[in-house]
Amino acid sequence: MKTRFWLLYVVPIFLLILFVAIMVSGPFLKKPFGADDRLLESVQTLEKQVKGKQWTEAKSQIDYAMQAWDRIVNRIQFSVERETIYDILGTLSRIKGGVAAEDDKAIMEELHYFYVLWENLGD
Repeated sequence: MKTRFWLLYVVPIFLLILFVAIMVSGPFLKKPFGADDRLLESVQTLEKQVKGKQWTEAKSQIDYAMQAWDRIVNRIQFSVERETIYDILGTLSRIKGGVAAEDDKAIMEELHYFYVLWENLGD
């Protein structure tokens, strides 16, 4: 009788609570947990470097941002829509291309689009 109670009530309720917690954890999981995943700070630094036309520093900064995004994706992949993940990856790739071409206007457009995507990530 006790085993049946556990299987019928406790285990399903626990699993539902666990799944809901995973699905709503996106805003928490996008925050940096260490020095290797500070994506938002990296993009803000990149914006300053692009405005100052510091292209060498910007190239290293966008490489760091891409690596940070790879770390963040592993955490948020179950709590964020797949389309949003692809949009952010595409935006970072276009920023990287803009840095390689040293096209500050295109980069600024993509940076502002990135900020909107980042703000809505997990909502």
